[in-house]
Amino acid sequence: MKNGDWMEPCRMADGLYHIGVRGGPCYLLETSDGIVLIDTAFPESVEFLLENFARIGKDPRDVRHIIHTHGHYDHVGATRALVQMSGAKTYIGAGDEDAVRGVNELIFANEMGVRFTDTFEPDVMIHDGDVLRFGDTEIRFVATPGHTAGTLSLFFDVLVDGKPYRAGMFGGAGLNSMTVEYLNRYGLPLSMRETFLRSIDKVIDEPVEFHIGNHLSDNNFHEKRLHIEDAENLFLTGKTYRPFLEARREQAIKAFSEDAE
Repeated sequence: MKNGDWMEPCRMADGLYHIGVRGGPCYLLETSDGIVLIDTAFPESVEFLLENFARIGKDPRDVRHIIHTHGHYDHVGATRALVQMSGAKTYIGAGDEDAVRGVNELIFANEMGVRFTDTFEPDVMIHDGDVLRFGDTEIRFVATPGHTAGTLSLFFDVLVDGKPYRAGMFGGAGLNSMTVEYLNRYGLPLSMRETFLRSIDKVIDEPVEFHIGNHLSDNNFHEKRLHIEDAENLFLTGKTYRPFLEARREQAIKAFSEDAE
């Protein structure tokens, strides 16, 4: 399965694991209100996710909430199957709800050469500035559109060896949904590009100590996981949040300039 190859689960912090596949993230966050998942990888990732649940000793039936950073195929794919197992409540940024409902074709499945049939009805639409509590865990959501209309960035505390640190994730940094060709194909405004740049500026100064990647390349995940058993947790000390956003902003400006010529 291209980009969906199984990979070992990784315990990143106390009660925080990556259980997704190579090209599709899925983070498991333990709270006093049950398991919260952040994204669910591809539809065909279900068996891999279930294997990783078992490997870390967790039960998918204990999933209570599924949060989506944005409404693309590789982030929402296994949601319907997991909801059927657990009855979990689903959350998505306002503006992406029709993509996961199958009302429009902005799920990015066409671009991956597949059809999205695992549609679902989201329970909660999240808006800019919403703060939601999941038991003992509070997550602040910031709308950062551009990659999609409803992209969300997340900020919350994680524990490393019992000590709290501020975690953050920029919810969608791919430039592939902002090419002229893509925007024209779906009748989207070219201004999505400027919106994306403003979204980066909106959250670049967040005091993130623990960077969680919306994709595993965002925070040098593969390098950091190799040293997860070391005394120094590189997810905490390997500062990548601001450098990643600065680099992506430069890449975007260059790509948008070249694309417009």
